[in-house]
Amino acid sequence: MTPFSPPNESSFKDYLYILKRRRWIVLSFCIITTVVVTIASFVMTPLFRATATIIVEGEDTDILKSTESSSAAVSFDIFENYIQTQMTIILSRNVAGKVFNEFKLGELKSYKNNSDPVKTFIKSNIELERLKGTRIIKISIYDPEPQRAADMTNRLAEIYSQENLMRRALTVIRNQRMSSLNAEYLRLQSKLDTLSNQYGPKHPEMIALKEEIRMMAKRMQSEKLAAQNSLAKPINSEEQQMLEDILLQIQENSVMSSSRMNNVMIADQAVVPTRKDRPKRLLNMLIGFVGGLVGGIFFAFVVNYLDDTIKTDEEVKRYLGKSVVFLGSLFSEKHKAGNSTERTNIDQLVHLQSNSPSAETYRLVRMGILWFASKDNPIKDFAVLSPGPGEGKTTVASNIAIALSQVNHRVLLVDTDIRRGRLHESHGVSNDKGLGQYLMGSLSIDAVIKKTEIPNLSLVTCGESVIDSSQLLSSKKMAEFIQETRKRFDMVVYDTPPVVLISDTSILISQIDSTLLVIRSGTTTIRMFSKALEIIKESKTRLIGVVMNGTSFSDEKSYYGKYYKKT
Repeated sequence: MTPFSPPNESSFKDYLYILKRRRWIVLSFCIITTVVVTIASFVMTPLFRATATIIVEGEDTDILKSTESSSAAVSFDIFENYIQTQMTIILSRNVAGKVFNEFKLGELKSYKNNSDPVKTFIKSNIELERLKGTRIIKISIYDPEPQRAADMTNRLAEIYSQENLMRRALTVIRNQRMSSLNAEYLRLQSKLDTLSNQYGPKHPEMIALKEEIRMMAKRMQSEKLAAQNSLAKPINSEEQQMLEDILLQIQENSVMSSSRMNNVMIADQAVVPTRKDRPKRLLNMLIGFVGGLVGGIFFAFVVNYLDDTIKTDEEVKRYLGKSVVFLGSLFSEKHKAGNSTERTNIDQLVHLQSNSPSAETYRLVRMGILWFASKDNPIKDFAVLSPGPGEGKTTVASNIAIALSQVNHRVLLVDTDIRRGRLHESHGVSNDKGLGQYLMGSLSIDAVIKKTEIPNLSLVTCGESVIDSSQLLSSKKMAEFIQETRKRFDMVVYDTPPVVLISDTSILISQIDSTLLVIRSGTTTIRMFSKALEIIKESKTRLIGVVMNGTSFSDEKSYYGKYYKKT
């Protein structure tokens, strides 16, 4: 009787069922996401996009001779790395940051409260696009004002081009200086070799010459480090004069060679944009919808995974195995708290709506009970149990009792939930004389058995008691009640308190022939279900089977829908 662990098997139908069951989660998540994205798209400040195009040639172009060195045919990978480096330089604070400062963007409201406005501007408003397989880079800047967007884009391209030319010119200067230092170093070494044949190592001229060579080597090392990063070292007065001379030479070059002055060329300047580029509202709404749908599906599966309640017939059968009979599913029937009319309609559904699909499911459960009783297992009474509250146990007990009375069985329905019983309300009888008074010895059994409007069905209400109900249900009077009702009726149906939460029930079922366990789809947890089965096993009573209450009619429409649609 102990439930088996469910096998880790899933099918496409299982996934569809999860999505169907959690459809409101999927739809809600999708709608909320789409609405939020849509609102955000309309609230966002519209931005215009201005684009300039630059061409970046190889690094080894000679800026003075309009030629490329013999090493210009560098490998593709090296050039790709060079292009990526140049794109990083464009987005640096030394280049893009100058645009931010020149246009005084820090005074704008959108940047005033920002901890690092320059970084935000570079990351959010500047976009670089490398055209695949070419040396072309497109520089785009987004801004609420179209004219400023174009001006900033053109200025960024200009600053990068100027900085690149300056870097290359300084590289030439420092390369020339390095070449001069190398020549001087070689001259000093040659002189040292000559003097070493005439003087010893401790001669004053030899010592002075060695010190001069050491200082020259130190200068060469310093220049070598500066050449590796031409802009890292400030320009001194000597370099400034040389830089002016080189730039003058560049300006004096012919027009034919002007294209080789700089390996960066502005191919197309940005024009003032006329259309807003951001936000792309329709695209954002589509992305929000698709993202919300995917997120909703994911969230639905997460909720389903975390939900340890039993939801389907298949899950019940997996946990029960072959040792316990699953009698079937009952459709979801609910009533509003305090509404006695609705309670009556639901608790007497088999009587009042005998042609409904729900009534038919109760008759199927009745057939299972009678079949169990016919297999050398005579049943005179059985208790209807549920693991916890709110699982429809009272409704099931009442309707099963009515269904049994409809096949000419003399049936007694007993409400043993002395704390919170409500069968007297469902059947419209008084509760002033009930089981509680009988068990305290104040009333006879004839006084508490009441006839109902339904043929062959009698009722014993819960009554009232000032004594703990667990003591009453384990008393000698309860045993006498059970024996006497077995003689008077063909079948006695006991409506009981929740078996896992209330000790009364475990005391009662140990004195009764059989039990019928009711669980509710989406309410009963696996732990509560297992605990209820364990209590039933320990009580030594027979378990007729398990009924799952609260199944959606839409889930079973393939079985019942077509038939009942015509009735």
